[in-house]
Amino acid sequence: MKAVVMGWAKRMFLFPLVKIIREGISVERLSVSLALGITVGLIPLYGVTTFIIGFVALSLRLNFIAMQIAHYIVHPIQIALLIPFFKLGDAIVNTSEACFSLQQYISLFKNDFWSALRELWLVNLSAVGIWFLISIPLYLMLYFGIIYILRKYGLRLRCLHA
Repeated sequence: MKAVVMGWAKRMFLFPLVKIIREGISVERLSVSLALGITVGLIPLYGVTTFIIGFVALSLRLNFIAMQIAHYIVHPIQIALLIPFFKLGDAIVNTSEACFSLQQYISLFKNDFWSALRELWLVNLSAVGIWFLISIPLYLMLYFGIIYILRKYGLRLRCLHA
């Protein structure tokens, strides 16, 4: 089972990144793409991050594929962080609307999207504000960490068979 998962992860994530590296993207450009893909992928706006990442990639002329790969890697983390972000947002705006589980939140939006958006817009806005405060240092740590990793292991990555 472990070999199947590792093979799948290599095919879906590692080999496309190796292909991008082989095409000659600079370490800095790839680091920006990956760090922004991860950071924007964690924004507490479930369901729209793919579009946001696409817009950022096109407007900043970054590598769209690298950003999407990074986004898909952190997608489970984004889901896990939705409720903590909303609870922090609720604490800021002092409403009691965020006292629910992730399943209740998702079902609320599935049943009546516009009504849920009207009721929770302030909590959502506060959650995005908290993400924004966290995103700047997170991006910087990721950027410099990815540059370090790519410079250290970049030659080995180019030798991988895709």
